[in-house]
Amino acid sequence: LYFSFLSIFILLGCINDNEEDYFSDQDCNLVDLSYELSIVTIINSKCISCHSSNSNSVNLTSYDNLLNLSSEVYYQIDNNLMPPSTSTPLTDCEELQIKTWINNGATE
Repeated sequence: LYFSFLSIFILLGCINDNEEDYFSDQDCNLVDLSYELSIVTIINSKCISCHSSNSNSVNLTSYDNLLNLSSEVYYQIDNNLMPPSTSTPLTDCEELQIKTWINNGATE
């Protein structure tokens, strides 16, 4: 009886074997987020190709520009409007970092 119970427990525990379900949140730093240490890297890798001074009316090339547009950036990310499907998507962690950074006062 003990062996049967243990076998069922192990089998049910292994049904979902996707490591990202277990470990993705652990690697996402949400502490001490700042523009210089965290956010600028995301913006430069995922946003600048479309949102620079030469490319688009929405310029995210500086802290001040991003700060002034922070509520719109939050809205766009939260509603899956940005980045568009033709661009490299933000990871769940990157989305969470930007939104957390904005919610925490968007420190430089």
